[in-house]
Amino acid sequence: MSLKEDIVISAKWLEESSSRIDGAALPDCTRNRVSAALLHLALEHHGAIQVLASYEPSPLYGSAAALLRPQFEAYVRGAWYHRSASEQDLEKFIRGDEPPRIDDLISTLETIPGFEEGLLKAVKKDSWKTMCGLTHGGGTQVASRNRPTEIAGDYTDDQVRGILYWACSVTLVVAVEFANLLNDNVMENELLSAYGSLFPERP
Repeated sequence: MSLKEDIVISAKWLEESSSRIDGAALPDCTRNRVSAALLHLALEHHGAIQVLASYEPSPLYGSAAALLRPQFEAYVRGAWYHRSASEQDLEKFIRGDEPPRIDDLISTLETIPGFEEGLLKAVKKDSWKTMCGLTHGGGTQVASRNRPTEIAGDYTDDQVRGILYWACSVTLVVAVEFANLLNDNVMENELLSAYGSLFPERP
């Protein structure tokens, strides 16, 4: 499959997710508003990754990669404010305080039924250093634009596929969390089915 085809599939998945979430009637309370806003931000990051990876005449892969950490972090925060935050946590956040560190958010989430124990922690352990480097200008960003005779973006097709697959994977858990927020099992099943159709070889 060509990289262009992968970009099209990523766009289709983003559309499948967004079309089910946009306009959904959200039960009105502070917890839902905070959580939904963060989950929506994660979807928006995927949309920006899509735009940057498709940009003509020269795709902006480095900037797309820089959004992988913010997308993941917005998901974790959104899920935590939905599932675990106290009313005091919500009030502090609305006043402008930072949420707990991401390790603490993940540790709490993984005590909740529906979150496989150790999975988010393993993903964070395996990927966080790389994501931080992509966001803050680490070695991968430098190496990807050092050609023999010039400084220019030089991401491989496989690297770009990795960016797109990560964004799509995070959008899956974001969309499922949105369905849970809405208490909509039909939406959740539709999302899982749509993802399975577009990514038949992915878990």
